Amino acid sequence: MKIHRKFHFITVFLLVFLLSFETAFAEESTDTELPPEEASTSFVIEEIMPLESGIAHQSIIARSGKKPSLPAKLSVRLAGQTDYTNLDVSWSPSADSIGSKVGTFTCIARIPSAYTLKEGLSVPSIRVEVKKEETTVSGIPGQLKKKARSSFSHKITVSPAYGRTVQLQMKKNGKWITKKTYKTSNRESASLTVTYPNDWWKATSSSWRILAPESPEGTGFSSSSITIKTKRHYQNPAKYVQIKDKIVLKHSGAYKLRPGYMGLKVRKVNNYFHIGSKYWPRYTSLTRQKVKAFQRRKHLKATGVVNLKTWTKMGFSKKSWKTLGAYVSPIKVNPSSTKKQHINAMIRTAKKYLGSDYVVGASGKPSQGADCSGLIMQALYAAGVDPYPVSCVRHSKAGYEYESRNLWTSKKFKAVPYSKKKRGDLIFYRGGGGAIIHVAIYLGDGKVIESWPNKVVIWPIKNSHRSRVAGVRRVFN
Repeated sequence: MKIHRKFHFITVFLLVFLLSFETAFAEESTDTELPPEEASTSFVIEEIMPLESGIAHQSIIARSGKKPSLPAKLSVRLAGQTDYTNLDVSWSPSADSIGSKVGTFTCIARIPSAYTLKEGLSVPSIRVEVKKEETTVSGIPGQLKKKARSSFSHKITVSPAYGRTVQLQMKKNGKWITKKTYKTSNRESASLTVTYPNDWWKATSSSWRILAPESPEGTGFSSSSITIKTKRHYQNPAKYVQIKDKIVLKHSGAYKLRPGYMGLKVRKVNNYFHIGSKYWPRYTSLTRQKVKAFQRRKHLKATGVVNLKTWTKMGFSKKSWKTLGAYVSPIKVNPSSTKKQHINAMIRTAKKYLGSDYVVGASGKPSQGADCSGLIMQALYAAGVDPYPVSCVRHSKAGYEYESRNLWTSKKFKAVPYSKKKRGDLIFYRGGGGAIIHVAIYLGDGKVIESWPNKVVIWPIKNSHRSRVAGVRRVFN
């Protein structure tokens, strides 16, 4: 009985001992398997697998709906290990915080606090560039030819749109001037109709462009130049004289002065020698004699012909040598001008000469003077009409005093009955021998404007000075 009790005691003791040992062992095992974030010591990261280039550098378009691709895990190797393991990370700034903000962002990886980096090792970063969408505008024309006084518009499509402004600009004096401003609808892509103001009517050629300034959604856009070539609203029928945009003389004003010449350059030379008539300046034998004597005094070749050297020795400018006998009135019409406006331009220019000197063989500025043909030429020039081969330069040369005769015979002006004459028509007159000697511009109400010795006047179409009307020629048909 005593032996049995003793054995029972030993058994209980052993069971208690074993239970205590197992508990202690279990507690020791639990301490070594704590997750890293609960451990009392940090784990050292010795290596981080580099990010792929497509991840390390990213570019996305704002409003595209795409977000930066920021990996949730990094592949790392811890100290004392040979294999790589995946480590959960976050990024600052996050993909959500970047959103559609335009700019360049550097996202830095954030590792759990239980981990430290080996000295010299850096956390990865991702460079994210959020760009504005490149703006496109379709439907823009290139070079166009349009008739003045007609409307002109076309449709364009802008992307991205989102309610942004679009400008129609015209180039003036080298600068782009905004003529109209439009606003697109609030959509990704939007169409609108661009209507051009009438500024292009008056220019032979004009340059335009479509400009979409930079917006929060898209880059700035500037179209290439849109050229509008303007076709005249009014033009004469093809068989008659054509209205031009620019008058370019085919005869040079730098001509030498010889016997038989007339006009403003001759008058200037005659005035220098105090000879000749104010209204009838001619290069006579006396002029030639004076010129030769002058050339000898100045040690020039004594030809009796005034060339540039002789001209400048007289104290006249090189510029006047070329321009004094080659004046062309500025054109006072444009592609949008009507027939009536062309006639008005011609008559208004002629009226600027009222009171100006009659100067034979001349077609100068109002302050210089002109004869009957010279007045007509300047009036025609102002209306865009070049009566070539009749010209203000040729008119001063020997044999071309009566350019009125060449205007009369020109097939480029329409012959109309005297009874059908209209304002702006040319009225021609004959001399006693029957030849054409004079031309005037009909103003209506039985009156003409003309250069008649010794000044430019408005007189009745027939008077005691000249009543033999040869006929009528119409400039604008």
